[in-house]
Amino acid sequence: MKIGEIPIRIFALIMANDLLDTVAQLFMKKGVGHFDSIFLWLGILFYVVNFFLWMMILTKVDLSIAIPMASVGYILIPLASILFLHEQVNLMRWIGIGFIMLGVYFVSKSKLPEKINA
Repeated sequence: MKIGEIPIRIFALIMANDLLDTVAQLFMKKGVGHFDSIFLWLGILFYVVNFFLWMMILTKVDLSIAIPMASVGYILIPLASILFLHEQVNLMRWIGIGFIMLGVYFVSKSKLPEKINA
């Protein structure tokens, strides 16, 4: 099964990467300024796991596909910030986020290049 031309497995890995990044960002924000904070260390742990997941993603898909697809974090982080950090996100920022999501949609619909067996 595929989403556009992106295999569902790769799409799921990229979405897991975005979710891990979002959680790491939230923990880092909660723990910033407190070196002994469990939130800070959880944020670092999530970033380490995220790093290895990202390396696996890059072995499976071109960077020109992976980076735009990973931009889903641009909507996840503001939503999580509103829910968990009680931050405000204004209309202009949501419009910008909408344009980013439109770009992610177009990238997800683009055809993956054929691999050349040399």
